[in-house]
Formats: sequence, C-alpha cells, structure tokens
Amino acid sequence: MSLSQHLHEYIATAFTGMWVRSFEHEEALAEIAGLCREHGWGLAVWDVDRGLRVGDASAEAPEAQGPVAAIRAAGALARPGGTAVLVLPNFHRFLHGAEVVQALAHAIAEGKAARTFVIVLAPVVESPMC
Repeated sequence: MSLSQHLHEYIATAFTGMWVRSFEHEEALAEIAGLCREHGWGLAVWDVDRGLRVGDASAEAPEAQGPVAAIRAAGALARPGGTAVLVLPNFHRFLHGAEVVQALAHAIAEGKAARTFVIVLAPVVESPMC
C-alpha cells in the first residue's frame, strides 16, 4: 500500500496525528500534496528554515515563526466543511520541549472536530507522548 493510500485511510477514519518515517522528504511531500489536491484538502508545511507555507507557497499563511506557532496555525487552516493537513518535516528535533509537546497534543485532540491533521515527517520515530 502506498503512502497516500495509508494517509487517506487514516484521514478518513480521523486519526488526527500521524508520524511518517521517511528519508525521502521531498518525495513524501510530493505524494502528500498530490493526495491533498486529489481530495480538495488544504495543505500547509512548516519547517524551521522556510517557516509556514500554505498550498502553493504564494498563498498567505498565518504567522508561524516557531514550532509552537506552527502547530497552533493548524486550527487557522481549517475551513468549514473542509479538511486541512499540516506537515512538519524533521519535527522530531523539536519534541523535547514541554510547550511543543503540549501544543501538539492539543492540536491532535482538537483535530477531530476541526478536520485538521498533523503529520510529522522524520527519518526516526520518537514519540514524546508515551
């Protein structure tokens, strides 16, 4: 089963927090972007270098300078009746701070009602919530 097929199943069943282990971030992002286009879902990507990029990167993004602000922006990405996906490449590097872990936990819990999904894209799996 492909990455997009797995993600489609998880999103359809409202798994609002996902961890994708990948060493090929650009390929994974391209597949996620294709899935979002196919289903009309909003897509945003945040990384520490480029900040928050929404859709085609020319779209206006909510202000999100740091990792906590990026997670909080997930709620602002939601549209009534729509689905929004926030991808956080290499985010495992930020999961050692209590503020980041708490913001992520809130976004995951609130994602079911808002139809917002957070995907951590990283080469290793490190769950801070265990």
